[in-house]
Amino acid sequence: MASYGLVDTAFGSMLLAVEGDRIVALKFGVDRRRLSAAVEALHRELGSAFTLAHDEAAIEPLAAQLRDYLAGSRDAFDLKTDLSWVTPFRRDVLLACAAIPRGQVATYAELARRVGRPNAYRAVGNTMRTNPIPIVIPCHRVVGSDGSLTGFGGGLEMKQRLLELEGARTPPLDSPRWRRA
Repeated sequence: MASYGLVDTAFGSMLLAVEGDRIVALKFGVDRRRLSAAVEALHRELGSAFTLAHDEAAIEPLAAQLRDYLAGSRDAFDLKTDLSWVTPFRRDVLLACAAIPRGQVATYAELARRVGRPNAYRAVGNTMRTNPIPIVIPCHRVVGSDGSLTGFGGGLEMKQRLLELEGARTPPLDSPRWRRA
């Protein structure tokens, strides 16, 4: 069973799902008003891998790390992720993404090469688009092959803020190097 609850962060309210000391999912832009619909969507996404139970106390240790990271008072996470429910290809891509160092970026094509599927850059992009644990698995560190900052579930402004928080250089928002997805 996975426990879920809301986490208020410097980047807005988020839905966090955990099982014990492992994070299962993180969703942006979920507040009390949207919680029921977001939990229903998460239940569909997880399939039969987990049942969900609302338990704010159970998520607190991991929520504290997330809040601290997004407030800039923590440089790394000390937690585990649970990707047991995703396909092997997606798991490989997500783990390769998780290995991108803080303050650096990689391209979709680079991730495709890292997982031994050099022509699968579009599938890598889809995996980043459906990343179940953004921020912790830092899909915001993945950019287009020309270095452009592309779509992100939390919005391009959030992507830029996350990269700046981590010390990565980013183009200004009005730059042609931003591509809206």
